[in-house]
Amino acid sequence: MPRDAREASSVSEGEKVKYPFAFDGRWALRHQIPYTVEHGGRTYQVLASVFAEPSVHGRIRIGCEGRPVGEFDELTPGDVLEITGDRWRVVGVDYRTRIVLEHVIDGCKEDTGVQPGK
Repeated sequence: MPRDAREASSVSEGEKVKYPFAFDGRWALRHQIPYTVEHGGRTYQVLASVFAEPSVHGRIRIGCEGRPVGEFDELTPGDVLEITGDRWRVVGVDYRTRIVLEHVIDGCKEDTGVQPGK
């Protein structure tokens, strides 16, 4: 099975989270663990991958209702991206482990201590 087909078929087997999923303002997306995110009455799929070559960097793919809606590649700490209208800053990329995002509001990090699934 082609890699993209495997990824698409495994999305339903991933973690379901109520958006935003953050702990102390951070969201750790585990390598190759698909997340299903409910937000604004729509269902989004989020999949993070971490690569070693040419240097450690991440990729996050986002789909909505079976269609790709965004891809962020070559992610390294300091990069800022938008997921379902919210801004996130990459604060860590751990090879084959995770990409850690920090919620950003109006250019500042969020400091609300939002708990997972709340």
